[in-house]
Amino acid sequence: MVVRKDIDNSSAELTVTVTREEIKPKIDAELKKFRSRAAIRGFRQGQAPMDFVKKIYGSSIFSETLNEMLSHRLYDYLRESQLDVLGQPLPTEDQRSFSFKISDPEPEYAVNYEVGFVPPFEINGLEKSEKYERLTVSNLDELAEDDLNYARKRMGARSNPETDIQDNDMVRLASKELEGDAGSQVKEGGLETTITVLVSSTADEAFKAQLLASKKGDTLRFNARNIENHEKEDMYRKYILSLEPDDDREVGDWFEGVIEEVSRAEAAELNEEFFKGYFGGDHVTSKEDAIGELKKGILGFYDVRSNALLMRAFQERLLAQNPLELPEKFLKRWLRVSNEGKIDAEQIEREYPAFADNLRWTLLRDKIKEMAAIEVTDTEVRAAYATRVRNYFQAELPDNVIEGSVDRLMQNKEDVDNTRRDLETDKIFEAIRERVTITDKAVPSDEFHKIIDEITKKAEAEQEEGAALSEAASEG
Repeated sequence: MVVRKDIDNSSAELTVTVTREEIKPKIDAELKKFRSRAAIRGFRQGQAPMDFVKKIYGSSIFSETLNEMLSHRLYDYLRESQLDVLGQPLPTEDQRSFSFKISDPEPEYAVNYEVGFVPPFEINGLEKSEKYERLTVSNLDELAEDDLNYARKRMGARSNPETDIQDNDMVRLASKELEGDAGSQVKEGGLETTITVLVSSTADEAFKAQLLASKKGDTLRFNARNIENHEKEDMYRKYILSLEPDDDREVGDWFEGVIEEVSRAEAAELNEEFFKGYFGGDHVTSKEDAIGELKKGILGFYDVRSNALLMRAFQERLLAQNPLELPEKFLKRWLRVSNEGKIDAEQIEREYPAFADNLRWTLLRDKIKEMAAIEVTDTEVRAAYATRVRNYFQAELPDNVIEGSVDRLMQNKEDVDNTRRDLETDKIFEAIRERVTITDKAVPSDEFHKIIDEITKKAEAEQEEGAALSEAASEG
């Protein structure tokens, strides 16, 4: 028998009862089964006296049988009642203990379980009246021209001019550490290294002006730390000073450098050789074709990020419009009990709001999946892996090679689960997109990237806030 007593809208106490009359036949059957199979010292198998078996093993068999009956009865009830249970049921904190005297069972064994669940809900915010803006880039032509110029530089011949330096040149300086600032002498025993500078990306405008006014063989004094404004010390030491990770010597910021080489990429001509070499095949034969091809790649790059921003907007608004009630007290207790020793009460209190939002979004995702009848098939997962293989090799491959690669990759179950979830997220995105109203809003690419950076930092912080509890919940 199971009796339900609601605590509030999202938690209840279930009293599961097993009577002496119900459990006694089960215990007798288990004792006979154990006696026939057990190898007990001093007796032939199956020949130990039943009183001896009861005396030595009766209490443990009683306990195991009772727990099994309670568990079956509890989960049968949960399945039949269709409660959307969160976590696992927990015995109440005031649950009394029982005596497992096999010779004198109690009249009944009643265990009180606390359960948390999600009340039935209808999802709000999936109507055409819900309007969203989807960011696109307004300077597509400019970006395509920049990419074409980059391609021409990449495919063009390189030269080493000796009489001038231009904005896109790469400059190599044989550099020696100074004692202090720009007016100091070269430090005896100081660092000697080659510092390479791309003039156009130099953050120090004064140093950049010096470079542009110089030529091969000239000597300059500069603050190396200001060349690219690396925020992290290890990045500065590795990429500017070319120091090994285990080199922990103290190095000053000021250097004297002799320009020993200037490297310049000459732009390739817009001719058949360039088009075939950069784009491959014969489908690009003019500048217009090249610009069109580059625009496809740029649009693909920004489409992925535009959709990610839009999905973020979907998530934030749907969470705001669907403040699902969660059994907070129960969930906090469940997190503590199921992860005893791993997380403490203080951490649970601190991280619970982020954990709760993640849980609410999971519930909303599941509701949308149900509404849109979303399913990811094994065929779709294999197709995703096949696409990954083709993109990696960027070449036509025989079907058997692709299939073999897919088989090997899919041996990683965790990666398969992640791939399936990514495909599911794509389908959820499309399901939401079909139900609401989307309007494109074009912004300059630099503004677009600024928005992406801000959202990414915010998302990473939110993910970190609830990461420990989310991991604990998945293990609990």
